Amino acid sequence: MKISDIFKGLAQRAKSGFNRDFLTYLVFLLIAITIWYLNALSKDYTTDLKFAVRYSDLPDDKVLTNAPPDQLNLTLNAQGFTLLKYRFGLLFNPLVLEASYHTLRRKSDSRQGEYFLSTQSLFERIASQLGSDVRLRMVEPDTLDFLLSETIRKNIPVKSALQMQFEKGFFPRGGMVIEPKEITVIGPKTVVDTMQYVHTRPRAFKKVKSSVRATIGLQPVHQLRYSVGEVQIVQVVERFTQASVAIPIEPVNLPEGMMLKTFPASVTINCMAPISDYEKLQPFMFRAVVDYNAIMDERDNQSKARVQISRAPDFVIDVMHHPMNVDFIIEK
Repeated sequence: MKISDIFKGLAQRAKSGFNRDFLTYLVFLLIAITIWYLNALSKDYTTDLKFAVRYSDLPDDKVLTNAPPDQLNLTLNAQGFTLLKYRFGLLFNPLVLEASYHTLRRKSDSRQGEYFLSTQSLFERIASQLGSDVRLRMVEPDTLDFLLSETIRKNIPVKSALQMQFEKGFFPRGGMVIEPKEITVIGPKTVVDTMQYVHTRPRAFKKVKSSVRATIGLQPVHQLRYSVGEVQIVQVVERFTQASVAIPIEPVNLPEGMMLKTFPASVTINCMAPISDYEKLQPFMFRAVVDYNAIMDERDNQSKARVQISRAPDFVIDVMHHPMNVDFIIEK
């Protein structure tokens, strides 16, 4: 017979009223089990539980270079109700242990920087962080090892790790401003001296069409501390439009008594300019040149002169020119 058939049979019998005594028995059995369970939980028990640990007040002039235990095993005595709450994390809070010069002890006959912390010396402090209805019996391990290294301080520039995707027609105007632009890094000399930048945490901005102002955290590095935990970033964003100007080509580095003519005599410059400055854009802001020295150096390999844009206003981007190479003649 299938189990499903058995349950169907019991259900039919219960509905028909033939087995009401059995259902009554089940109800009283459940009540009895509940009373027994509540009575058991009201008694005192001793058990071991693991607690997370957080260390505080580490010396400012040193950095922790090892990893002390992140958990302690506590032997506790309390009512079953209380222990059950700890077991399921309802009363769970990390234990805070002071690891300062007041509580740390230097190891004798050991290498420099080795310290230890006796959990027995902090027994009362640990007990005070537990509930008043909990009695602490034992703490394991009884000794925690710390390896502290001398630190140095160095000012290091902050570098952005942000990614920005701009809406069509919008571009950044100028570079990103980071404040503060450099911070003080504290840590072991062997680590600090290898750092060129402190990077921000990565973050992506999508469909940007207005200036961005944000507070960004710094990417942590093991064994290092920062003078600040975050920086302010500002990126000005504007709508840009295409602009074109025509300017004459000028020869440079031309020996005295020599003349250089190009064909054509001018170039067209195409660029993107912010709408707010579009009316300010004038041809004199640009300069296009051909270098006589470059022509002489490359004359055997080419018959044209390369045009270079030696000056452009700082508010334009994507500067291109046409033609890039021109014919020329040199006259004395």
